[in-house]
Amino acid sequence: MEAGFRQLTQEEVSILCLQGCWAEDWQHVYVSGNFTPDNIIRVNFYGMIHLGSFAGRIALPGGISVHSGIYDATLFNVKVGDDALISHIHGYVANYDIGPRTYICDVGKIYMEGVSSFGVGVGVNVLQETGGREVAIYEGMSAQAAYLSAMYRHRPDLTEKFRNIADSRARLVASDRGTIGAGTRIENVGIIKNVRIGDSATVQGCLRLCDGTVVSSADAPVMVGSGVVCADFIIQSGSAVTDGATVTKCFIGQGVTVSKGFSCSDCLLFADTHLENGEAVAVFAGPFTVSHHKSTLLIGSMFSFMNAGSSTNFSNHLYKLGPVHQGVFGRGVKCGSGSYMMLPVRVAPFTTILGHHTARIDTSDMPFSYILESHGTSYLVPGVNLRSIGLFRDIRKWPARDVRSMAGRIDNIVFDAFSPYTVGAMMAGRDRLVAMLSEERFSGTPAYYGGCSIQGASLARGVERYEMSVKYYVGLRIVQRLRGRKLDTDESISAALTPVSPVGDGQWVDVSGLLAPKVELDQIVEEIVAGTLDTSEAIEKRLSSICSNYALYEWKWVYGKISSVFNVEPDRITRKKLMELLAQLRMVVSELFSGIEKDASKEFGEEIMTGFAIDGNSMAEVLADFRNVRGNCDTDPQLAAVRGTVDKVMQFIDELESSL
Repeated sequence: MEAGFRQLTQEEVSILCLQGCWAEDWQHVYVSGNFTPDNIIRVNFYGMIHLGSFAGRIALPGGISVHSGIYDATLFNVKVGDDALISHIHGYVANYDIGPRTYICDVGKIYMEGVSSFGVGVGVNVLQETGGREVAIYEGMSAQAAYLSAMYRHRPDLTEKFRNIADSRARLVASDRGTIGAGTRIENVGIIKNVRIGDSATVQGCLRLCDGTVVSSADAPVMVGSGVVCADFIIQSGSAVTDGATVTKCFIGQGVTVSKGFSCSDCLLFADTHLENGEAVAVFAGPFTVSHHKSTLLIGSMFSFMNAGSSTNFSNHLYKLGPVHQGVFGRGVKCGSGSYMMLPVRVAPFTTILGHHTARIDTSDMPFSYILESHGTSYLVPGVNLRSIGLFRDIRKWPARDVRSMAGRIDNIVFDAFSPYTVGAMMAGRDRLVAMLSEERFSGTPAYYGGCSIQGASLARGVERYEMSVKYYVGLRIVQRLRGRKLDTDESISAALTPVSPVGDGQWVDVSGLLAPKVELDQIVEEIVAGTLDTSEAIEKRLSSICSNYALYEWKWVYGKISSVFNVEPDRITRKKLMELLAQLRMVVSELFSGIEKDASKEFGEEIMTGFAIDGNSMAEVLADFRNVRGNCDTDPQLAAVRGTVDKVMQFIDELESSL
């Protein structure tokens, strides 16, 4: 008998019997000190039973308040917390601890069968359907830890460490008893088998949940809704799996939505991913992966900050050995409606894909581009997205759409579109384009890169776009570094610019949302392999430290690029040279953002007004209808944000010039 519990009195047993209750052995029914039998009606008890007190009421939707208690149920080896309400259990509840103030109504069966680790340790075959990049999942796993586990198979010693960590976590949680947390609401459910459910979750109308964990809490509750089937899963805090979704062997991170019949198997879905209607198989969906449309198949690939248009489709059967080919898509990739890619491919960050592509595409050094298709040929338009209002809109929307609770965020995310990672790629891409431009002029042959043809005019324009954007990024970071400092001497400028971090130079990588110097990631790998980081908590803390130090690492990288971008050594920037640099930055800002504004203005041209004022007889009526629906260039919020950004940067430049 547990502390705080007692056996029933004979009088209480008599009352329970009169209320239609039955027990296999009344001596195995234990109750809290404040227990009264009044609200235990038509209940069958098997095995060891522990009941709290039922003095309070449960508030239900529609303004209804029902007295807590247990009605019309069969319980086997169950512990029920204070003021819970359990009613209309058509089958039984077995081997579960049910928290206080929990509401369970109209369910088939909730039970444990044998010992379960509740989805912890389940192997998820991402990218390679047939195996090879299996990630063993566990509660609290970040996108970055999963990235190292999946993508660093050239380090089998690291793979073994992650497998051991997951196995350890599985052994730690393994139990023959399930738990349902405080304040959780479960109703109209078919079967719940071998599932742990946290506090304040809502499980409503789902068909079947088997072998999983629902990490819910009062400040970030989880919703599992109607028609849902889940097996071998972990659902992290603040997420929603609803409306007929099917989830098999999946990790669902914080703030994720899987809804409207979406089917996913062997997938890792991280922060704020939103999936509806389509299908995903063997997908590593980093933060903010989005697919809304039917007939969309995401398969065998890695994404982050991605948007899949309707009927986006990939094929991972290139030859005859099965679904073994993978796609690696950089952050910010967009797939237009009906786009198709034959894997394997590697697509640079912030690329827009349109058309049907069967070439072996690898555009790693050409970010912010378009990949188009015409008559079976893939064409690359380098850097064209740098003047896109769509890119500007995306950059602003992602932070605003982060629905994770501020407390306990797991995935480490750097939202910056311009960073050492993407700007480094732009610099490499510019150099490639310059070389191709020279070759084209010399030989007269078309330019090809990464499986794509590049038209001659696109070469020169790509160089111009990349150079301008690199100069904007480095110049703006210099302004931000010096802003608000006392710069009355050349020496003070040099001192202010000097980095404090020894880390940041060299290659940068995107670790599924976290931008990091490659050397730091390599160091973490060595620490894990050496056993210095031997727990999941230690690994996550170390990864978070990279995110915390991002600005320091970034400035170290930027400092090293000043000489090549502005043709002056950073430790020799005088006040006069700084004024010249600021003048260059002004011109770059004006030109870059005027291009973005020009792109946005296309949305307000006459050709876009087709279908407005459908019964009108004049252009004036068309204009009036359009403006009342869409507004105009002066009132559009995205264009206002563009102008606001320009004003803000110019203000920073003005302030810095005044300080000189």
